[in-house]
Parts: sequence; structure tokens; C-alpha cells
Amino acid sequence: MKVALFGRTIGPGSIPKLTELLGVILAHKSVQVVVYRPFLEHVRSLGENLLPSDCQTFSSYNDLPEDTGLLLSLGGDGTFLSSVPLIRDKRIPIAGINFGRLGFLTTSQTAEGMEKLLTGNFKTESRNLLKMDYSEMPEGFYPFALNEFSVQRSGPAVLELEIRVNGTAIPRYMADGVLIATSTGSTAYSMSAGGPIVMPGCKVLIIVPVAPHNLNIRPLVVPDSSVIEVTFSTRYKNATVSADNRSFQVPNGSTMKFTSSDSGVILADSDNDFVQTLSRKLYWGADWRNTV
Repeated sequence: MKVALFGRTIGPGSIPKLTELLGVILAHKSVQVVVYRPFLEHVRSLGENLLPSDCQTFSSYNDLPEDTGLLLSLGGDGTFLSSVPLIRDKRIPIAGINFGRLGFLTTSQTAEGMEKLLTGNFKTESRNLLKMDYSEMPEGFYPFALNEFSVQRSGPAVLELEIRVNGTAIPRYMADGVLIATSTGSTAYSMSAGGPIVMPGCKVLIIVPVAPHNLNIRPLVVPDSSVIEVTFSTRYKNATVSADNRSFQVPNGSTMKFTSSDSGVILADSDNDFVQTLSRKLYWGADWRNTV
């Protein structure tokens, strides 16, 4: 099996874990490794020669080999999100190996879990992407998000937001912004902004106001078949539109349309359960009375 390794940056303190991980991977003679070139150069800049000097590399979606059987994202959830534009329609399963902190997408931790991934003994789950349509999209911008899109103020003044769901307007409100999240993204920015936690298999979209200037404004959950349009106005020239961890500026008065995409990302996992992850990483239900 051909395995692609993707990462952004790691600190010197993560070198022992990376060394152990690469040792497990390279011990599999049936595994052919292809490495994201910027990550390889970063690791070598730390003075570490952990990979063969002649290993195959890739730099983008265009040169990621079509016969790749698995992509390992080495880092936190942000690194995982950065790997999605590399996959696009190639339908290559992505497994997140957590070098970060919280990690809802990057969950594989154990050597046993790594062995299962390398031998193809893993579960897969398809997660839908969210698509944005906007008439002035920057050239080359990938208009899909796994977690969420957000529209947020760029200056100190709040945005006045008009939101329509299938053509029906919900009451206007003033806020720092709004985000449209998938069920996968319910444990990301949406959760931090007060949105509900949603099981990943639920086919819904979540509309969450960001710091609204109305105490009676609440998040709204709609079917993922919905068409959501967001128009904003502000005293300043621009607002910022973000797709997961990528962003660009849009001029005052712009309208963006958001829909659930037919395409998706395949998540590969060997040892993860969503509810167990919630309990372990968020200390969900933690109570000293349960330890007595």
C-alpha cells in the first residue's frame, strides 16, 4: 500500500513521537511512503534525517499519486483540515495522527492503532463537505469546508446580517459574524460559539451567530438539503470569509450561498468512538462523585 505523509510544522519536542511513528511505518516492507515536500524540508531543517534521502514526495493535489491508499495527517485538527484540499475528489482515506492538543479529527494515538491503519484494518466513514458559491471567488481558492464557513467582521464595527434559508429570511441581527457548520464541525468553532454538539452521522447544517448583539438570538439547526444565503453590511469596506483554516476578504454588501456538497472526505480510523472522544477530551460528565 502507498501511504502519503502530510504535516505542516512540529516542535523539537515532537521528534521522539515522529521517530517512533516513522519506525513503525518503515518497518512495513509492503508500505511505500510518499511525503509532503514542505513537511520533509521542515523536519530536515530541525537537523533530523528520519526518512530516506530518495523518498518520493508530493507538493499539491496535482502530484499526489492517484494510487495512494491512505493519507496520514501528522499534527492537530488544523493540519487535518489543511489536508482536505490535497485530496479533493481522489477519495483517499485520511487518518489523523494527533501531534496537537484537543483533536477531534486527529484521534489515532496507539502503536496498535497504527498497525491496523498500515495493514488496512480500519473503519471508514464518509463526511460531507460544505460548499460556498460566491461570484468573486479568488482564483485557486478551494470552495469547500469540512468543519465550517464563517463570515466575520474585519474592522471594529459589528456586521448587520441577513440570512435566508431556502429563500425564507430569518430575523436580521447584529453580530461579529455568523458561521455555517457541518455536523463534523459541531465540535469545532461552532461549539466554541455556543452551538450544539451533533453526532457526525446527522445530516444537518448549523447556523451559529458569533457574539450577537441580541441576547435572544440562538443557533439554528436545518436539514443539510437547505440552501443558506448570507448577506452582510458594515461601516467598513470588507468582511472576512473563512473556509476551515483558509480565508479571504469580501467587500461590503456581498452575498454568499452555502449548500451541502455531494462529495465528501473519507475518514479512516482504527480506534476511535465519538462519544468516548467527547468524554475523554472534553471531560464530558466529569464529576468527583463518579470517582467515589
